[in-house]
Amino acid sequence: MKTTTTILIFLLIALTVHAQVPVKKDLMKLIDKQTPPPPSSNDAFARISSDDNSGAIMYSAQKLFEPIEQEVKSIEAEYESQAKSAGGSMPGLSSSDMKKMNDPEMKKKMKSMSKEEKMKMAMEMMKSMPAGGPVAEMDPPPVRAALEEWQKISNDTQNEFQRSVAEQNEETKLLEEYQKAQSEIDVWERTEISKLPQISSGEMSAPDPAKVNDVQLKSADKHIAVADKRLEQIRSRWRASVDRTKKRYMVFYQKLVAANYAADSKNFSSKKILSDAQMILLKNISHQIEQSRNAWEESASWQARRIRIEKQK
Repeated sequence: MKTTTTILIFLLIALTVHAQVPVKKDLMKLIDKQTPPPPSSNDAFARISSDDNSGAIMYSAQKLFEPIEQEVKSIEAEYESQAKSAGGSMPGLSSSDMKKMNDPEMKKKMKSMSKEEKMKMAMEMMKSMPAGGPVAEMDPPPVRAALEEWQKISNDTQNEFQRSVAEQNEETKLLEEYQKAQSEIDVWERTEISKLPQISSGEMSAPDPAKVNDVQLKSADKHIAVADKRLEQIRSRWRASVDRTKKRYMVFYQKLVAANYAADSKNFSSKKILSDAQMILLKNISHQIEQSRNAWEESASWQARRIRIEKQK
């Protein structure tokens, strides 16, 4: 009874989930196309564009990051497209059942089926299976090698999770220290301006604008110094993340490429495991791209702030 239930569940998944296959893209090459965080806020300001159409000047690194972001989107789109079009094969199913499952009209019909109707279809398919249920075909050696390498990575998931948590905690601490340092500069600026002698004009009085401007420029320089120190941390941690990604996934990806991205595998599960592995790596790369872009835009804003103050003289 337990075996029968397991087989039914297996078939129901086959009836409701698209057969996913890896995308034929070498993501390890994509890693080397990334733009690292800028060495300084001045470098960031010099290389990215501004947009003041909204009334507030915004600094965007879109042009700098657009090529690699578009490439990532293209891979994601291809992944989704293959999920919808891939026929795949389920071990143990007859060719007629597979043809039925992969028929576009049948796929459309299955979307509107109730659980009971899908269960009935699964039970009908079971009749064409060999005794004992589905038997997976042997994958070609290159595919098995890629799967075995991915298993090594999976076996280290707990250690990787613990490392990731520790790294995130450290990053949170560094970010809080950075924000605190920038806030303290704002307090210093307000305090220094409050100390300036007042200049009267009729019934109104205010600090000398020129002296206020001098304080604001000193404050801007302090902000930039703190931002540049923070960039050193970001660049170091970002580079460590990229190097760790290469070390963790390089051998696996070499074997995935050597296996022609599991194109010759007849097993649904093998292709699904390897495609999921590929997407885990892509998300890792996407996160690194996002980190770097944020560093460019945030650091450029401090340099832009100083230039605006200079123009007020």
